[in-house]
Formats: sequence, C-alpha cells, structure tokens
Amino acid sequence: MKTNTLKRDLKSWCLLFFLGFIWGFSFLAVSISLESFSPIQVAACRIIIGAFVVLVFCLAIGEGLPKFNSAGRSIWPYCAGMALLSNVIPFCLLSWALLHVTSSFAGITMTMVPLAVLPLAHIFGKGDYMTPRKVIGFLIGFAGVLFLFEPSEIVNFSFNESTILAKMLCLLATLCYATGSIITRRSPQTVSSLSFSAGALLLAALIIAPISFIFSDLATVITFRSVIGVLFLGFLPTGIATIILVYLVKNSGPSFMSLVNYQVPIWAVLFGVFFNQETLPAGALLALLLILFGLFFSQYKKIN
Repeated sequence: MKTNTLKRDLKSWCLLFFLGFIWGFSFLAVSISLESFSPIQVAACRIIIGAFVVLVFCLAIGEGLPKFNSAGRSIWPYCAGMALLSNVIPFCLLSWALLHVTSSFAGITMTMVPLAVLPLAHIFGKGDYMTPRKVIGFLIGFAGVLFLFEPSEIVNFSFNESTILAKMLCLLATLCYATGSIITRRSPQTVSSLSFSAGALLLAALIIAPISFIFSDLATVITFRSVIGVLFLGFLPTGIATIILVYLVKNSGPSFMSLVNYQVPIWAVLFGVFFNQETLPAGALLALLLILFGLFFSQYKKIN
C-alpha cells in the first residue's frame, strides 16, 4: 500500500481514539466480569460474542470465511495460530491475572506488546530487522518492565507470591499477543484481513467453548454489572474493535494504527483509578513512562 493513498482524516483519528478508549476500558470490564464468572468463562464469553459480531459483519458485506479450497486451506493454520495466541491463551491469562492485580496494572503491561514484537520480528519477520534505535528502545522498555515487579520487594523477600505470578501471567500474555502479531504478518495474503480475523475468532470460539463448559461451574450468583461487563467485552473490545482495526490498517496504515499503543495504558489507568478506586505504586508509573518512551524511541521514524 502506497503512503500517498493512505487516509488519515478526522474519521480515522476518531476511530483510533475510540479503539484506544474501548481497549483501555476492557481491563476494568474483565475485573467487573470476574465478580460472577470464572476467568475462563469471561474469556469464552468475549470470544464467542466477538466471533458472532465479526462473522455477521463479514456475511453482511459479502466477505465470508476463508475457503477450504487449495488456496484457502493454506490460511487456516495461521488462523489457528492467531486464535490461540491472540485470543484464547492471552484472554485466559489476563482474566486469571486480574484476580490478583489491578486492571490499571494489566493495562500498563500491554505496552510491552509492540516492544516484544521487535526481537520476534527480527528473528521471524521478513526484513524487519533490529536497528540500533530499536535495540535502545527495547532496552529502555525492558527496564520499565523491571520496575513493574517492584525490585525492592523482591530483594527484601516481602513480595506476595500470587501477585508475582499474576504479573508474570500478564507479561506472558503480552508475549502471546506479540507472537500472534508475527503469525498474522507471515500469513499468506490469499484472503482479506477481515475474513482472516473472522476465521481466527471462529476457531477460538470452537476451542474455548467446550473447555469452558467442562472446566467451569455455573455461577450461583450473577450480578447485572458482571453480565454487562462480559457483553461489553464481546461486542466492543473483541468484535467491533476487530472490524475497526482492519479498517484502520487498510485505510490509514499499520504505522498509524500503532499509535493506539500509547492510548491503551493511559485509559486503563484512568478507568482503574477513577471507577475502581485502584492505587498505583510509584514504580508502576515510572514503568509506564519508561515503556512508553522506549516504544516511542523505537518507532519514531516509522510513525513520522
């Protein structure tokens, strides 16, 4: 796609802002949903609802799913990789982690996704190599990750084991998202991005639905706000967000789309602090600044 054909008008900026808003709110929505549902149930609900939204949209515009002919079959293994690494596994990990860490903390860790992509793209990508600028940006961001783990608590052995494990699950989720991004980049360009995303979400729903049914008990008490939480997660951050993401990448370019990475943690912190009365230690705020600066430093030339 040529740069001069990209549209970065008011509509694109509004959609980018909206995408950052709903992704930032999703962490608080998961915390609210966990009041009545288990982590795997929350992940399953958002995937199934999201898959329904995207599939209906695809069929409505005549896109459909990837075919099972000789050309289409090659895309389905990549759809499976995206289903597992961009949906099933990270959604479950984050839901479990949010039982022990704040939604604002989880939102901050997501800034590591584009930084984690840098070394993975260098190894598995196509010509997307680590430059000195990218290496420095990655190291700055990695220093921020260390502050997320409260080094003083670890040195003094005053940490909570469940909290440390939850933080590690958040970081593992970022690695899943980053790997899923590489799989998407390397997928054959035989179908549209929207059709590819619909196939991935459908497979994710087929994978997680029986697992959720077998390993989760029905909630004895279901609150209204927890139901609203899972409905929100499925329709907006998973379903509608996928459609917006594909539109922005196609019409405004992946570099423009990358700007959403700066919004999500800020929204997550604001929502967690003001609506869930969460408190952030100074180390988390310093980590956020370091990770965002590392991300900006590594992508500055690309954005401009």
